[in-house]
Amino acid sequence: MSELKKLDNTLGRVGDFLYFLGIGLFPFSLGIVGGFYMADQGARWLPTTIGWVLAGCMVALLLIITGRWLRGRLYVMTEHGLVLSRRLIVAVSLFAVALSGWLVVFALEVPAPLTELSPEEFETAWAIDSRRYEDTARSADRMLDRLDASPMFSEGDRVLTADEESELLGAWRTLYDLCFQLDHVRVFYEDWYRFDPSRAERSYHLRSFVLLHTSSLAQYDISTRFVDIIKRNADAEKLLDAPHPKLGFEANSLSLFRQDLHSADEVSRLAAAQRYRTFFGSAMSGRTEAQKYGAEGLWDEVEVRRSSINEVASLERGETVLRSDLQMLERPLKRSWYPAQKGVAEWFGDTRTRRIGWYLIGEEQVPTLVEELEPGDILLSRKNWYLSNIGLPGFWPHGLVYMGDVEEFDAAFDTPEVREWVLEESGVEQSLSEYLESRWPEGWARYAKGDDGHEHRVIEAISEGVVFNTLEHASGDYLAAMRPRLSQKAKAQAIVEGFEHLGKPYDFDFDFATDHALVCTELVFRMYRPAEGKDGIDFDIVEVAGRRTLPANILAEQFSRELGTDEQQLDFVWFYDARESTQSVVEADEAAFAASWERVKWDTAQE
Repeated sequence: MSELKKLDNTLGRVGDFLYFLGIGLFPFSLGIVGGFYMADQGARWLPTTIGWVLAGCMVALLLIITGRWLRGRLYVMTEHGLVLSRRLIVAVSLFAVALSGWLVVFALEVPAPLTELSPEEFETAWAIDSRRYEDTARSADRMLDRLDASPMFSEGDRVLTADEESELLGAWRTLYDLCFQLDHVRVFYEDWYRFDPSRAERSYHLRSFVLLHTSSLAQYDISTRFVDIIKRNADAEKLLDAPHPKLGFEANSLSLFRQDLHSADEVSRLAAAQRYRTFFGSAMSGRTEAQKYGAEGLWDEVEVRRSSINEVASLERGETVLRSDLQMLERPLKRSWYPAQKGVAEWFGDTRTRRIGWYLIGEEQVPTLVEELEPGDILLSRKNWYLSNIGLPGFWPHGLVYMGDVEEFDAAFDTPEVREWVLEESGVEQSLSEYLESRWPEGWARYAKGDDGHEHRVIEAISEGVVFNTLEHASGDYLAAMRPRLSQKAKAQAIVEGFEHLGKPYDFDFDFATDHALVCTELVFRMYRPAEGKDGIDFDIVEVAGRRTLPANILAEQFSRELGTDEQQLDFVWFYDARESTQSVVEADEAAFAASWERVKWDTAQE
């Protein structure tokens, strides 16, 4: 009898299992039918299907909790007090999870500019933007190829020429604009995830994602290659980080550009996008789908960009990200150091230990100098007993350019070739003086006004910045003049370049790579360096304390080395040599000046 009872119990359990299985197959079968129906109707997974599923789950959980409450099974009383049912805790936790998921799904239904487009508008926008990406990325690639092959980056670390600076700044402006266009595309498609990946919206979902991902990768690739090229020349980096108001760039524009596009956050976003692309590619035959929707080229472009990025060593990429993330720390430190450096340099430059207030070249020597000098002459001067002489290499510490007074200036440049060039530049037939007055009225007024009863005759960079000065003040204790073997047109172009820099601060960082602040000989260098359509002087740039620069003493040395050769670029004009023992100056000859660069910087050693 017991055996029959056991058999009955077993059969009963099997029967219960089959019963509940049969009951469960009804909703399962209905779910399959409903799923196929919804798919056939183009229902979205997100938010429609998942939203309904989560809503159903919440209703079911509420019913379970209510049923347990009605049956008095929400809690039990124990000797330790009231204890909530574990099933209740699980049900409430699941309800909270389902509610959170439903809220997320609901958020996906918030309209965005991208998802509000009609099908026709989306097709038009995507066609335009994918074409824009293609044109923009290819333009940037071609520009980077040209920069990569440019002598300014293939010939090692050196000072850039005027034409190279102009070319680099133009490339930087263009590349910045191209990256901005890519960013415009990327931002517009950032809501790609609001399109459902189901068949209903897969075309929009896939194309929006792949265009966003490709644009982001292109931005990173282009900026990485650009930075990789630029860092071959330290002066190029400094130039692009200097302020260029006419181009719309403030200080540190390259550093901020690198920080924005190479930050750790940006790298993380690109990595996450790539993981999703990998998932989509394997789970939904991504490349086949991209081909189906006309996005195969963009899908494959991702691998091209990733391959280009990977050509830069992983260590270098890590260094780039680190440098970008530390940039915000580095710039404040630089700002705090620079004022201190500037203050010390100004103190050294303005502090004199002897003969305070007067120089060996007096006002009585100025008329003789004026008779010998011509506008455009390059001057070297030295003032003894200044502390700044200690830190400057060689005997000659200062370089400047002679302009003469307004009357001398007009007479020197009132020539047919200068007038023809001014006409080309301004479109108006006028003299060089009239041209300068029209372009820089305030600067010309300062030049013409003079100072303390004396005419302004030189332009120079001193601690106050790039200014006009009187010859009486600028001469000092020693003064030498050299005349460039150039046409009046070339000298006129040099003077115009000088006006371009008028009012800029003195470069206490002594950096020849940038022109937002100038040291004395950098003004001479930039005024007279050659450029397209402009003859000039090939100066000897040297490295001093890790900086490429042009000490004034090197100008004298270069004159001495080139003297009497086919390479001679400067002619001797005048040399006032000082005698500290008698506190006087004497007129010295070309040979004395040619040897002056070899003198020690301590004047007391001179006879």
